[in-house]
Amino acid sequence: MSRLAAVVLVALAACAHPTSSTSSPSVPVAAAPAQAAVVAPGKGTVATHTFHSDALGVDKTYLIYLPAGYDSSAARYPVVYMLNGLGGDETNWVEHGHADAAADALGLHAILVFPDGDSSFYVNSVTPIDYDACVNKGKGVFSETRDNKSFCVRTARYEDYISKDLIGHIDATYRTIPERRARGISGVSMGGFGALMLSMRHPDLFASAVSHSGVDALLYAGPYPYDARKVVLVEDVKAWGKSAEPIGAWVRSLFGPDLANWKAHDPALLGANLKDGALAIYLDGGTADDFGLNAGDEYLHDVLTRAGVKHEYTMVEGGKHDFSLWKERVDDGLKFHAAVFAKTGL
Repeated sequence: MSRLAAVVLVALAACAHPTSSTSSPSVPVAAAPAQAAVVAPGKGTVATHTFHSDALGVDKTYLIYLPAGYDSSAARYPVVYMLNGLGGDETNWVEHGHADAAADALGLHAILVFPDGDSSFYVNSVTPIDYDACVNKGKGVFSETRDNKSFCVRTARYEDYISKDLIGHIDATYRTIPERRARGISGVSMGGFGALMLSMRHPDLFASAVSHSGVDALLYAGPYPYDARKVVLVEDVKAWGKSAEPIGAWVRSLFGPDLANWKAHDPALLGANLKDGALAIYLDGGTADDFGLNAGDEYLHDVLTRAGVKHEYTMVEGGKHDFSLWKERVDDGLKFHAAVFAKTGL
């Protein structure tokens, strides 16, 4: 269980304190060059806003990137939601991943939304929240810098927060194309898990999903390094992450003691039941991932391959689990989304 527990530890260092192949073919990318979904170069704008989430019972902050030309036109735009990792917040993708600069360089014809995902794994937690007790702890869970007033929620329904409240707010507030074909989702580490899990559980909402060094196989227990002939999956979730407390306990509190709930959120199990073409999927990671998440990446790649689900997969030789890798991969993820949008004529 030591390596499994380490999977959860990974995003704490990488997202709260960032440091500075082999590919399978992707039909959407091959069929629609990314250039088809970009416009003339220019500089977009990044702004910070707050909205109320009924699912969380509090106001939450998000960053939004509006592409060059947004304010001077009446055009509508596709949207990519970009999720933070464990211990991070809504600022990570801009401050450390330079996603806005990457979008500018691509001339990306899309809105980017960076929500605050806290340390939620983007699921509806099975454990009730004591809001007052949370606030009185003083600092955000797994973050030394966050005040709990920005972290604590009254009800921890983060899946509903993203899939209902946030998308509804963005579509009502900005000139989006409020359709599945014009909506993608990306994430790093815990956020990579969220991007895959949410898109697979809500096929009506997202056309494309990108996971950078994600927790792509929630119940993968080994081996490390990956060996397809010897894969072991967790069966006793009550012991999941025991050697990585208090992080293991935190994750167990989110998913609970029922194995069925973990399975219902595991991208590897959800992916095994996908039909080819139902969701455009991009996976990447580094061979030197500090905590072995590349093994889970390889496992999901094999699961999708066996299921006949075409996807894009890249493992970067020597890549670590931090923004030194992710800031170099963000443009690949955005190009992937752009190509999927372009395929539908956007």
